[in-house]
Amino acid sequence: MESTTNQKSSFDLSFKTKLKEINDMLSSIEKNCIKTNNFHDILQKINELQEFLNDSKTFLPAYNMKKCSNEIKDITKCYEQLHEKLQPKKKFTFGKRPIKSVVKPKVEDTFEPINESKVYKEDYGFKNRSDENLMLTEDETFSKDIALDVLTNCNVIICGTPSTVRVISLSRCKIFACASTSIFVENCKDTIFVCASQQLRIHDSIATDFYIYVTSSAIIENCKQLRFAPLTLNSLILKKSFEIASFDESNNNWKIINDFDWLSSYEPSPNWCEIPEEERDQPSENNYV
Repeated sequence: MESTTNQKSSFDLSFKTKLKEINDMLSSIEKNCIKTNNFHDILQKINELQEFLNDSKTFLPAYNMKKCSNEIKDITKCYEQLHEKLQPKKKFTFGKRPIKSVVKPKVEDTFEPINESKVYKEDYGFKNRSDENLMLTEDETFSKDIALDVLTNCNVIICGTPSTVRVISLSRCKIFACASTSIFVENCKDTIFVCASQQLRIHDSIATDFYIYVTSSAIIENCKQLRFAPLTLNSLILKKSFEIASFDESNNNWKIINDFDWLSSYEPSPNWCEIPEEERDQPSENNYV
């Protein structure tokens, strides 16, 4: 019995370490948003992780096998989407595809430029704002990378379906966002997120609530006092974003939180919890439009 317990503990440590290494490689590539030759190495590490899991099935419970298998599927999906985004294959076409017209914001509605050293050059968003209601329209966000940087006591509504949303250094804010691929949260506190995406990654954040829809699983690292609850479609803006992104409300993995600072897969992480049903009070964008 003791030997099996030791095997499980050793597996937990090794699996989390290997998974974190892959995730860090993907995050590094995505932050720089550059083409790279490291995709082959990442794919090899994913294959090695799958082999490691297969070799451990003799002593792992079925629940843990399924959980780890789903985590490998999620990281593989992240790899495939990032590879396609940065190194897409050329496709043969007979003619030009129709391009969605984008209505540019008026001069008085434009916002401050984003610090290019911290986010993608293609990003749109808000930086260094406080005590404001801020909004981006569907035309302004279509297929864009959106960045929110250093906001205090702001309510931000991101309409439509941007490609990604990156959020850095927020305090006492309410954020409403639906991204077609990923949402990244870093260094946030005392904030409420109402968000939907395929992937959700949260780093270096504390005392923050998330009402989420996610099709894979959320990843947290170096976080404390996070709380999660399922997102509900309580506004027309959110419902329209769901339709554009073709999200299925019934396919929500909001309970699957992968904490890279918690090695045990048999005990719950102390860094996050579910919001008790009697305390759930999801904000509505309608109050800030």
